This record gives sequence, structure tokens and C-alpha cells, in this order.
Amino acid sequence: MTNLENIPQPDPSWDYYEIWNSLVAIKSRIDTALNFIAKAEQADNETDEKLIEILEPASNELEEIIDKDLEEFF
Repeated sequence: MTNLENIPQPDPSWDYYEIWNSLVAIKSRIDTALNFIAKAEQADNETDEKLIEILEPASNELEEIIDKDLEEFF
């Protein structure tokens, strides 16, 4: 996993600034999910539901970035 602590905060005037911040938030949710399943000994419905709870908002936001924000650049 990339350690974002070693990457300087981008300049707010950068074209991708808002997308970068959104992707960092999505990455945080993915990291949370990875840490969660790393501690799970077995997969079960409860674990799956928790993963969906963590990842579904991240997935929706990523789709929105691709479909909406990046379309504006084309």
C-alpha cells in the first residue's frame, strides 16, 4: 500500500485537486476494509455485510468520479 504521509499535499489550484482528495478518502475506506478482513478468521454473512457497508460508498464515489468528474475533462 502506498503511504500517503510521504506525499506532499497537492496545491489546491491543481486541476485534479478535488479528485485527488476524493481518491484519498476512497483509499482510506479500502484500507479500512483490508484491515477488517485481515482480522477475520472466516468469511460469514456478518463479515460480508460489514465489508459492503465499508466499500459500497467508496465504490459509488469512485463510479461518480469516473462518470461525472472525469467526463468533464474530455
